[in-house]
Amino acid sequence: MKKDYLYIAIVALILFNVYTINKVNNIGNSVDRNMQQIQSDQTNIRNEISNIYSNVDEKLKKQASVLDSYDVVFGDELNTENLTVPVNISVTPKENTGNLTAELLINKERYSMNKNETTFTTQINTYVFDSFKMMIVLNDNGREKIETIVEYDDLQYKYLLSLYGHFAGNTQYSSGKYQYDGDIIIDFSGPEVNNPEKISISKYINGTFIDEQEVDMRGSDRGMHSIHSVKGEADLSANVKIEICICVEDKYGLSYKYIVLADEIDSEGELVTMRPEWTNGSLEIKDKNGKVLSERFK
Repeated sequence: MKKDYLYIAIVALILFNVYTINKVNNIGNSVDRNMQQIQSDQTNIRNEISNIYSNVDEKLKKQASVLDSYDVVFGDELNTENLTVPVNISVTPKENTGNLTAELLINKERYSMNKNETTFTTQINTYVFDSFKMMIVLNDNGREKIETIVEYDDLQYKYLLSLYGHFAGNTQYSSGKYQYDGDIIIDFSGPEVNNPEKISISKYINGTFIDEQEVDMRGSDRGMHSIHSVKGEADLSANVKIEICICVEDKYGLSYKYIVLADEIDSEGELVTMRPEWTNGSLEIKDKNGKVLSERFK
């Protein structure tokens, strides 16, 4: 009889423990949900505060501005001869007197603006590889007011291709022979006004072009993610550098060269792998005459 009571007590204790554990788990889950809700509410509040500050800042800037409105329109096409694009600018000052004149100030150079009722307009051509800071100078009987309306550090993204690449594989060097085997990942995108005409994987030794493999471009008008297998070898001696590059030609005749692999044999005849990645990934852009227009390192 005592054993029966003992079994009942044990079962009851087990059931109580199961109930307690389940209750604790439910409480824990409830706490987690409440914490997630609190964090979500905090994020929403921060976003609302940020939006309020942004709106207030925008209104303060507009209130302090000497302009009622302005408009900047870039041309659709790049001039392939001088690599410039047309820019149309129009501004309407808040206060407009009969003696008021306006000039466009870009990179310390002034351009006269034509007045049409209350609006001033002009058109200029700007070089896409220059920084582009646009300011308006209002002159009323010798009193000047200057305001920056727009600033671009890089106009290239509006007209040129964006190119990225990476080599995923292995390299080795033995008895004067360098070997590489792996995949080259190619990612590029571009504006509607530009597209690649040719993409290839090229090999250079000490800066001299050796050979290339053309990449299939089907379906790559606007953008592409591609994995291209490469495998090859080259006879290298001391103080010789090998580079594997993604080479692209766009519709404007510009050439892009993106280095994804750059290894070197040192003076002792040992392989020096050019890692980490920041030593690779350099992008060079040349015009159709071979002039270097831009060099950047990723």
